[in-house]
Amino acid sequence: MERYEHGGQVYDAAGKFLGDWLDFSANINPLGLSDKILQTLTENLRGVVNYPDPNAAELKRAISQRYDVAEKNLVVLNGAAEFFYLYLNVMRPARVVIPVPSFSEYERAARAARCDVKYFFTNAAENFSLDVDKLEVTSKDCVIIGRPNNPTGNLISAEKILQLAEVANVIVDESFIDFLDVESVRKFVSKKISVVQSLTKIFAIPGLRLGFAVVEENLAARLNLSKDVWNVNFLAQKAGVAALSDKNFLQRTRAWLEPEKKFFVERLNNLRGVQVFPPTVNFVLFKHEQAEKILAELRREKILLRSCVNFAGLDENYLRSAIRSREENLLLFDSLEKIF
Repeated sequence: MERYEHGGQVYDAAGKFLGDWLDFSANINPLGLSDKILQTLTENLRGVVNYPDPNAAELKRAISQRYDVAEKNLVVLNGAAEFFYLYLNVMRPARVVIPVPSFSEYERAARAARCDVKYFFTNAAENFSLDVDKLEVTSKDCVIIGRPNNPTGNLISAEKILQLAEVANVIVDESFIDFLDVESVRKFVSKKISVVQSLTKIFAIPGLRLGFAVVEENLAARLNLSKDVWNVNFLAQKAGVAALSDKNFLQRTRAWLEPEKKFFVERLNNLRGVQVFPPTVNFVLFKHEQAEKILAELRREKILLRSCVNFAGLDENYLRSAIRSREENLLLFDSLEKIF
């Protein structure tokens, strides 16, 4: 597997779509497009003949109102991943410290900005929890932390983020936070703490690419001057506004997730030889000595899981699975039980 490869690989080497896969490798909301988003995309399709608003004013207002943040602190993004490249190229920290395993794009962005990269390895025996007291960092370092973390699902406390920010600069990636009814660390944004969030996963629009960052006001001005003027396309802006107005969709998502997460973990635990790491959101990390065989057998059934071999700190025995609808989850477990 290529070092920075992601889930959702449903294309061949020539870019041709490979057909209908049951994709558990990408952590996208299985409720799919909300009716509001679908209607908005349909109504605005002809608008793609125009350039998008370079200031994304309507979208910024919607983000500001939905998440109770000032527009002057916002940077709208072509997916959350854009932020790591933008921030690190502008700020150029001497070193980027990454607790691993975690999202590979952190490292990729750091190396693209020619920053030194230091891993801090967390321990499987401790469910990959992060002990910030053991992080050896300085004021010149930038630490990137997922909250919840991908692929482990760990949710670090706001208190630990604040403790870490007393020493180093911290980027908190809250791309999955909307799946949970927990408090964000957005209210703690300062010169030392920046928060980035994806909107593509929760609203099932990864093909449109949409996210935002909440940062200190002066930094927001610098980043907005440094990014591509039209980084968020016309349809993505319209879809974002529609999505953020639909509070019922978030409530339905959270109501779906809790019982389905419990069901999914129980079924995984019933499989022989599987070690499950407790999830918090819509994906589960687990380990099995025959993981590569499991992947290959499932591919024959046109079912995709995520190999974790290219996550620093993990190996070929680790797999990550999205939690999908009950019907889809049952299909997965039917296939897994045949393999086992």
